[in-house]
Amino acid sequence: MSYQVLARKWRPKKFEEVVGQDHVVKALSNSLSLEKIHHAYLLTGTRGVGKTTIARILTKSLNCEKGLTASPCDNCSSCLAISDGHAMDFYEVDAASRRGVEETQQLLETVAHMPSSSRYKVYLIDEVHMLTNHSFNALLKTLEEPPPHVIFILATTEPENIPATVLSRCLQFNLKNLPPKILFEQLEYILQEEKIEYDSGSITQIARSGRGSLRDCLTLLDQGIVFCNGSLTSKQISEMLGTLAYEEVYSLLSNIIDRDSDALLNKLREISESSLDYQRLLDLVLEAIQSLTIAQIEPKALMDVPVDKSEIVSLSNLISPEDAQVLYQTGLIAKRDLDLAPDQTSGFEMAMIRMMLFLPNKVSTSEDEELSIKKQPTKMKILKDKKSDEEVKSHLNLKDQNDELIEDKVRKTELEDDQTTFKKTDIKKFFIDKASWNDIFLSLDLTPGTRQLISHCSFSHIDELVVYFSLPEDKLKLLGGKHRKEFQESLCIKFNKELDIFYEPSAHNEDSPNVIKEKISQQKQQDLENSIRDDPNVQLILNDFEANIIDSSIKEKNEPS
Repeated sequence: MSYQVLARKWRPKKFEEVVGQDHVVKALSNSLSLEKIHHAYLLTGTRGVGKTTIARILTKSLNCEKGLTASPCDNCSSCLAISDGHAMDFYEVDAASRRGVEETQQLLETVAHMPSSSRYKVYLIDEVHMLTNHSFNALLKTLEEPPPHVIFILATTEPENIPATVLSRCLQFNLKNLPPKILFEQLEYILQEEKIEYDSGSITQIARSGRGSLRDCLTLLDQGIVFCNGSLTSKQISEMLGTLAYEEVYSLLSNIIDRDSDALLNKLREISESSLDYQRLLDLVLEAIQSLTIAQIEPKALMDVPVDKSEIVSLSNLISPEDAQVLYQTGLIAKRDLDLAPDQTSGFEMAMIRMMLFLPNKVSTSEDEELSIKKQPTKMKILKDKKSDEEVKSHLNLKDQNDELIEDKVRKTELEDDQTTFKKTDIKKFFIDKASWNDIFLSLDLTPGTRQLISHCSFSHIDELVVYFSLPEDKLKLLGGKHRKEFQESLCIKFNKELDIFYEPSAHNEDSPNVIKEKISQQKQQDLENSIRDDPNVQLILNDFEANIIDSSIKEKNEPS
């Protein structure tokens, strides 16, 4: 038995099976139900979106033996003949190969004859924009006053090349490029019906590569099934398409955001050995940055293709929206200039390095006073002997403090050697709890990526020299060795103690610095809105002009630097 390609096997046979073109299907179905049939239809759109398919279904609906209907039976002799391509009253013409005026005139000579066995004679002229001007002129007269038993269906990918006189005599329907989500769902449905194993990453890549064309996606799916030997995997599809899997793209972005030059260079070295399509690879990087930005604005609207969103959401928390725009613009410039580089490999590598170098090294915070703590000495040498309070004051250079405070410090401090190594002591010697965690976090010396990640940590408890923190599971996945080590070292320096840190997964982190920051910001905004509404002058304007205040327009004025 001969194999039938998926694009032909899964071609819709009824309007109900057409995906992604609801606006066209609805209009044609209503026209058929109301029996208001136009003599000429024009279907426009890119390749593989369903122009010819809809034309054939419309022909079935017009000539189905059960009557004029939006739901043809697909079982009668007329429907079967149209599906098989040998219906006597259905003329399907490729204008690209029959574009001359003589061929057009020969076709139009059959218009006057009545249908042999059908209700209507239907002429489908595909790629109609390829007709010559003389052919259009010959067709025009027939389109103006066609016989009542004749229906013309014109299809084209370039409606701008069709004369306005022809356009004005047709009902025009513009078929949309299918979004990746719809393509994903259709591919998933077909694979399930075909009983072929797959993972979501593989069909996500195919859906993206189809660029809105279902036929292109099905062609790639056919190729992928053969390439992967009947079981689709993300890695193999990436290899087939000459690009990276989404997980690899996210990993590349993570190296850039973390400014991990060693990991980035190793990743670029692996990419250079794979002979990938760098233009397509840049597209994937830009798509990932776009998704990252969307996650920062509204995570619920993240991506129109079902993939693992947690990784993008986690990455979005490690970079500011402004820096994300820098990455995106750098990628756009790289895409434009890629062909100007000595070779595409070096052009792509320089683009990724440029993204990393253009990111700022530090994050700016409004708590300059707290961040200045890191500049203070982490250890103080306090002598515990029979010295008087005045001597202790002189040693500590704390003459502005009262005697009681100094005596208290002396009683609570051990005699330490002037060495740089940490000494294990009772954890209760330093102050840390849920209430103080936010202030402690603000004073830590962390890189932007680690700071953003740790801002989601909530202090849990202390057990001897082990500090326990809770962290959402999606953030815990990103807490690699580099971030763990940096946070631990910074906390040890802060308290001058050799500490261990343990992380616990948690779904709720209401007292994390990130949540506290958001609450403070919301409270400031609320106070600002209340102050505006309570202002007598504003109230006077509202009453006199019957005006309303747009809450989104109330913003705090930035002070000049």
